[in-house]
Parts: sequence; C-alpha cells; structure tokens
Amino acid sequence: MEKFKKVVALDTIIFYPEHEEVLKQLVEKPKIERVPLVFDQQTHEWNLPVNYKLPEDANIVIWPSSLPTSFDGITTETHQKLKTAQCWTEAGLRDNVSAQNLYNRLQGADCILTCWTEIPDQVLDKLIVDEETKAIITWTHEFEHRLNVNKTRKAGIHTNCVPDYGTDAVAELEFDGLIKLIERNKSTDEKWKTDEDVTIGVVGRLFDHYRKSHINEKKTRRGQFSHQFHKIGRSLKHYGDFGERSIDEIIPEKLIEGKSIGIIGDQSCDYLENVLNKGFKMNVRRQSKKDEDSAEFYKFIAENETIVYDSSKVSPTTSSKIRSIKGGLAIDVSELKHYNETLRGKKLGIVGLGRIGSRVAEIAEAFEMDIQYTGTSKKQVSHEFVDIDELMTSSDIVSVNVKAHVAKGMISQDRINAMQEGTYFINTSDANAVDQEALTKRMLGNQVYAALDVYQGLPTTQTLCLDDNINGKVKNQLANHVLWYRAGWKTQESIRVKTYKLLGHMMAALDKN
Repeated sequence: MEKFKKVVALDTIIFYPEHEEVLKQLVEKPKIERVPLVFDQQTHEWNLPVNYKLPEDANIVIWPSSLPTSFDGITTETHQKLKTAQCWTEAGLRDNVSAQNLYNRLQGADCILTCWTEIPDQVLDKLIVDEETKAIITWTHEFEHRLNVNKTRKAGIHTNCVPDYGTDAVAELEFDGLIKLIERNKSTDEKWKTDEDVTIGVVGRLFDHYRKSHINEKKTRRGQFSHQFHKIGRSLKHYGDFGERSIDEIIPEKLIEGKSIGIIGDQSCDYLENVLNKGFKMNVRRQSKKDEDSAEFYKFIAENETIVYDSSKVSPTTSSKIRSIKGGLAIDVSELKHYNETLRGKKLGIVGLGRIGSRVAEIAEAFEMDIQYTGTSKKQVSHEFVDIDELMTSSDIVSVNVKAHVAKGMISQDRINAMQEGTYFINTSDANAVDQEALTKRMLGNQVYAALDVYQGLPTTQTLCLDDNINGKVKNQLANHVLWYRAGWKTQESIRVKTYKLLGHMMAALDKN
C-alpha cells in the first residue's frame, strides 16, 4: 500500500495509542514529534523552548493549539468576536501565524490535518503549485470556513472532514441536563413512589458516574474552560501523555450507551428496563434476590458494571457485599427520592430533526414521551410535524438541535415568552439561534428551566445578560439551571470514533492516489 511521506497536524488531534499504531502504518518510516510549545502566562504568548529544533527525520509533526484557560486576560474585543465566530481561530485566540510561517510548517507535507487552524488561499495556492499535498483533512464536523474546499478538490487534493462522531454523546447530554433540572427543581424529601421516580434516580446516578458533566459545569461557573484541552490539545501534558496515564485519567467522560447494568430483585422494572435498553442501548440483565448467597449471584454482580438493588429487600450482609464490590456503581433504590415531575407522557418538541434530533427522539420514545418536531421539511417519521410557534407554546420540553450558524434568531423573544410556565429548555447546538436576554429573564424567575451547552461567546455573566462584566463568572447565579460549556461532544467513545474516521479519510486519500 502506498504511504504518506510526511503528515503535519496544524493543531492537536487526539490519537489514542490504538490510533497511533494505525497512523504509523500510513506513513513511511514514521517518527512522531509533538512540538513542545510553552505558554507564557505573563505575555500570553506561545514560545518554543530555547535551542529547540524540529528533528529532521520527524515525519508526523503535531503542533499544539494555543488558547488561554479562563476568562481572565481575554480582551473585550475578543469576547465580541466570539459572538459570531465559528471557531476560536477566527476570534484570534491562537497565535497569529503568518502565511509564510504556516507554509513553512506545511512544506513537504503530503497529508495535512487540522481542526481549528484556517489555511488561507495564498498558502493553498503555493501548496497546489508544489504538487506535493495529497490530502487535507479536518478533525471537525465543519470545514468550509477554514479552507477553500472547492479550490483544493479542483486541484485533486483529497479534502474531507468528520461530520458525524458525537451524535450519541450530545443526545445523551440533553437527557443528562433534563434529569438534572428535575433533580434540582422537582425533588422532594419523600422516598420514591413510582417507577418514574426510580428511572429518573437511576439514570441520574448513571450520568453522574459516566458523563461527569457536573465537573464541566463547576468549571464553567468558575470561568474556567480547561475541559477544552481535549479539543484544543494545549500541551502534551493535557492530551498526549497516554504512556504515563490511562485514558480514564485523561478523558474520564464516557457514554452510558453500551454499558452493562444488572438489576437485582423480583419486582417489575419494565419502565426502567425499557429506558435503559431501548433508549440508552445499555445491556440490561436481571437476577432474582432468591439466589443472593449463591456463586452465580456474585458472578452476576462482578460481571455487570453497575448494579441496581434495593437494600430493604436483601439481607444486610448481601447489601454490604454489593457495596464493597461495586462501590459507586451500586445504586440502592431505597435511597432514591420522589419527584414532583415525570417524563412519561410529557410532550417533547424537537427543533431540528436531524442526526442528533432523531437520536433524542429515539431516547424520548423509550421514556414514553409524546414527540413533535419542526424543521425546514417534513420527515418520513411517525412524530407530528408542527410549525415552530405551535411547538414553542405546546411543548413541555423544547430541545434545540439546529445546525450551527444557519438559524440565527430562530428562537426569538416572542417565542421564548410564549413558552408555558415550567417548560424545560435544552440547547446543545447553537446559541445564536436563541435570544439569550429573553431566555435569561425567564430563567431568573424559574418560569423556564434551562440546560445550556452553548452561548453567544464564552459563558460569562455578560453573555448570559446578567450584568456588563465582560469576564464575569456565573458562580452560583442561575443555580436552578444547568450551565455547561461544550460538554456535548466529549466522551471517550466519540473521540475514538472521530479519530478513526479521520484515519479512514487518510486511507481513502492513499487509495485515490
């Protein structure tokens, strides 16, 4: 098989060890060099270490991205740019790499990888004249704004991106947010009463353990976004040190999809099983408590990642053993609460029934929710199609799943004000589609409960229309609501898929040539 002579990544691509082995097979005499740029906290500049020289035999060269880790030090001008920018590069948060400098980095590369870095026409023109570049592939779902795709494809350069890698991750996060909103606003001091209570309690515990989005929210409220390191890959310390640490340590967030869960007990758990199995595609198994002293019983506990049981229905000894074996992955039903809310029968309105919106609908069906949707066209689905105004007024839950930067102002002040009191509002797609000031006013009065993962800029108090402080940290404000920052895409599984798809595009480019 033909191989690349030199691969240059203009900013960090996350290669797990398994990806790295495939990458090496695609390059002649592979030698990886991760350029060790050092960030100066005082000057906010990135510099090469003194006397550093790129090894001449390095033919897989990865340049790190360069962004600050918090609001502090970010200028007003930059904040304003971020309101309309499609990526950090456009906002000028990277080093200002000149066209000549960029070309110098790319010279001799027959495969170019990028995520955030724009490649201007003047650099593309020079690469086309050189006739060495075979492929330009972006480790992201959008790329037309980063380079002139028509130009490169006309020149015969294989140009592609990774459009679908986080569908399940984002859809799961929407329900993570919905469950958290119920827990924060509808929880009682009473013990669980219904199968809906048990389902909300169990799913909430699963999200806390696997998705760990509460950590993201904690940092977001503090004005930090170091969780972005795995997207921007600021340094080897944060993205590539798999030799010293495990993937679980570097990227702890995981999907709940595909995980195994065992339920102990003879009582009916049909609703819970349906949500876990059909909704989140978990592997659900049952075990009778009658066998609690048998070897088979303890084998069942050991073989399932999570165990759901009721300590009031098994012996104290068995309960103790389950907790000892499973630790935080033992969910005791007797500890779950009653909620003055249920998802069964609620009307979910999905704005945009694309890949993610369709997955959201699939999970919602398992919760036995009624689904309606709106969009640019009617789909061949069983869900009811309505116009957006009807959806906003009649939905108990509104889920926004529009393509970025094409629906500006869609969720207007009038439409936000038309939502019935108590509506849950979830947006993981595009903040520019929403009138944030109108939404915040309703959030402040708890008339609408919101879970947000995107903003018109960074999630500052100014962006959320709370005050005029450009670097204001939200902290404990809007405590009844869920405020993440770009948590939707980040799970071990979605990153794994994303990079394998990138490698697949590299293989396709080699086959083409």
